[in-house]
Amino acid sequence: MNLIKSITDITEKCISCGFCESVCPTLVPGDNNSVFGARGRVILADFAVKNNSDDLELADSFYSCLDCYACVNVCPAGVNAGVVSELMKEFIVSKEQDKKNPIAELIKTAIMEYENPLGLKKESASWASGIEFNESSTYILTGHMYQMMPYTREINKIRKYIDENIIKNMAIALKKHISLIKFAGHFYDKSLKEKMENDLRNIIFLLKKSGVKFGYLGSEEPYPGMFLYDLGYIEEFREYAKRVYGYMAEKRIKKIIAIDPHTYDLLKNIYPKYVSGYNIDVIYYTDLLDLKYNKFEQSITVQEPCHMLLHDNNFNAMNILNSVAEVKLPSRNGKFTMCCGGPDELLFPEIAKKASKQRYMDLKKSADNIVTICPLCYNNLAYDKNVHDFSEFVVKLAKK
Repeated sequence: MNLIKSITDITEKCISCGFCESVCPTLVPGDNNSVFGARGRVILADFAVKNNSDDLELADSFYSCLDCYACVNVCPAGVNAGVVSELMKEFIVSKEQDKKNPIAELIKTAIMEYENPLGLKKESASWASGIEFNESSTYILTGHMYQMMPYTREINKIRKYIDENIIKNMAIALKKHISLIKFAGHFYDKSLKEKMENDLRNIIFLLKKSGVKFGYLGSEEPYPGMFLYDLGYIEEFREYAKRVYGYMAEKRIKKIIAIDPHTYDLLKNIYPKYVSGYNIDVIYYTDLLDLKYNKFEQSITVQEPCHMLLHDNNFNAMNILNSVAEVKLPSRNGKFTMCCGGPDELLFPEIAKKASKQRYMDLKKSADNIVTICPLCYNNLAYDKNVHDFSEFVVKLAKK
């Protein structure tokens, strides 16, 4: 289907009621500027594709969308502003070079060249040193998000002290000399790196204790390509996804254990749309856990992942948490859960920070202990020591 028609088929349903703005997690952090809200994005998209949009600055509006899909659950016309933003990012990428985001261009180039957003495949596998995997298994564990969080946090700390125009010019220069991006390996948050690597080992422990046998591709593991898809590089994503699947097929991989919601959603729901003959079974790691747990004596609240609940993916983590503790969910939960702001960290760290603080305060009203089921959520909500990754929380309760 024609891209413009795909966009207008959605935008023309909008009745401009504004219900979507009440749940859009970027509107308030975007200083209530309408272009950073769901309704504003739909209106802007409709205008842009029906008129000469070459003079419009479109990128910030659509790239700042978190793709959480909260809007569609309150829209009386069934308009999904998240899907509109996804299509508009593809529209922007198809236009002239000077309208593209330089940081997005840099990340795209690194992924296509090195199969990793920062060119750090070897570093991404270092956490698994000394762990025994079942090398003959057609069942593998995958996902780069835990490994990437320490680097993105440190890079964003540095970005606060550099003018945004300088950052964009640096991105343009780095794209021309893409091998230099590997210097990002020297910049990471040490404490977060230790934390994320411990969480990865916790996941391994929980799976093994549940009797699951699986392999790990180590430094050969390709990044699944979610940034390509999320940033609108659809043709590049199509090519890249075929490359990744070809590698998996060569390794005779039949099943994948995904360890973060974004990778799970991408490999389970998006890959089949772009890769002909895709036949890998994708399972979220919490669905494989078969353990007995001790009770947690305090109440907890939970940050439910958008890419599970709002993208219509089922998972077992909440059943486990309800069995071990009294769960007090925040006012926005289930199909109305609120995004942590994490997907904006790459291009809009200030909006991500404001959104995460807003969500953190909302969660704290329910219980002091917060459990997250996504490493991106943990990274953005860990304002105190009472915020726990799911793996860290349940590994302490697993009975010997």
